[in-house]
Amino acid sequence: MVLKLDRNDKKPLYLQIKAQLADLIETGILPAESRLPATREFSECLGVSRNTVVLAYQELEIGGLMTSRVGKGAFVNKCLPRREKYPEGILKPKMHYEGLFSTGWMRSSASLLPSLEQISDAEGDPDTISLASALPDRDLFPLGEFKDCLNSAMRRYGADLLTYGPPAGFGALLEYLPSFLAKRSIVCRSDELMIVSGIQQGLSLLGKLFIDPGDTVILENLTYPGALRMFRSLQANCIGIALDAEGIRVDILENVLKRKNVKMIYTIPTFHNPTGTILSIERRKAMVELCRKHQVIIVEDDYAHELGFEGKEPLPLKAWDDCDGIIYLGSFSEILFPGIRLSFILAPRRILEKLIIIKQSSDLYTNRILQGALLEFCRKGFLAKHLKRKRLVYRKRRDALLEALGRYFKEDFTWQKPSGGLFQWVDLPANIDALNFLMEARERKVVFAPDRIFSVEERERGGFRLGFANVQEEKIDRAVKILGEVLKEMLIK
Repeated sequence: MVLKLDRNDKKPLYLQIKAQLADLIETGILPAESRLPATREFSECLGVSRNTVVLAYQELEIGGLMTSRVGKGAFVNKCLPRREKYPEGILKPKMHYEGLFSTGWMRSSASLLPSLEQISDAEGDPDTISLASALPDRDLFPLGEFKDCLNSAMRRYGADLLTYGPPAGFGALLEYLPSFLAKRSIVCRSDELMIVSGIQQGLSLLGKLFIDPGDTVILENLTYPGALRMFRSLQANCIGIALDAEGIRVDILENVLKRKNVKMIYTIPTFHNPTGTILSIERRKAMVELCRKHQVIIVEDDYAHELGFEGKEPLPLKAWDDCDGIIYLGSFSEILFPGIRLSFILAPRRILEKLIIIKQSSDLYTNRILQGALLEFCRKGFLAKHLKRKRLVYRKRRDALLEALGRYFKEDFTWQKPSGGLFQWVDLPANIDALNFLMEARERKVVFAPDRIFSVEERERGGFRLGFANVQEEKIDRAVKILGEVLKEMLIK
């Protein structure tokens, strides 16, 4: 414990020590019954005589803040006296942060915070059913297998996992990833890959490399909120392109590219978040051609490629990229478990070198122990086994959600059947505001994610996202029944 002592102050040192310890006790930083340092050790740490510390402790004991126990030491009193309020005018002024926040923060947060607060406040209630979450079911986590892989990685790689390493990532994992991506028909080399702490970090690095204030970035007009916040924080001009049943409207995208100088396109073509749509093969090929024709960077977020329910997933955009114009982001967080925070960037080597330099400015390297364990998990076949189980469970929950929507929702609402991923999107009638709907549903102990969290621009029709991965079938049915009742009441008003 280090205290700030001023030897030029007229106030005796023992009283300075007493005052600072009293403040730590009264504010709860030193909780009741916690042990105080021994006087000899504390005096050596502070550079004062032992008698000075003894006097300070005596003052604390007189004030009822401390008690001495023979042979055991000094302890914070179990029953503390109430702290008296400072006399008016004595309080030190606090820092006022209003007016100091960046323009980027104000722009990125203004439309999201009210909705996020409505959700997060309710999710803390154990009686609330949350269909807002993007988190997977913790009961499906392969804890035993992953623990074995941690031990296996330590035996195989030893101290190599416990030291500094290259910022691009653990070499053995980088060597493995090209064969992993070959299953997605992506041909690459290990020196074109970099491990990052989640897709959000990957997006942040790309934003810092490419985006200046005023640059134009195109996104689907419903998109991953983390990407939207990041681009807006960089003061980019964000344009949202409409979606339909086949994904982003490529015809609208092409018209925008003809009229505007666009720096980057961010897209989630497979199991889109939040709508769950899959970009058609024809549109995938068209987007790659637009990338080549207009020399615009495409950032492809393939966060959950293996979570398909109906068979083989479509090839990523990157599989058709022969002009090095697509930067590919993949993740193990969604397909394994989110706490692992391991994702990767696939980019041309000349781009990757710059991203590595940027990464080093804030994060020298990504957790090597987890990278080693992940590699063992994949090599031993545990990932394939885990994904097979997860797909079966998620498919049942998707089906339960679709059945409940058909049972409790009227024809005024529309939705499509997602063929994979974590989410179901529902469009609302024009006269229903999604945030008002959320507030009403929250009173009935059900929450979801409203459209404004995902919207780049205003849409003619509102809607909301339902996450089914973390909710059991019985709760899904109960929650959707409640949502249907709330909507029925709102339509009558």
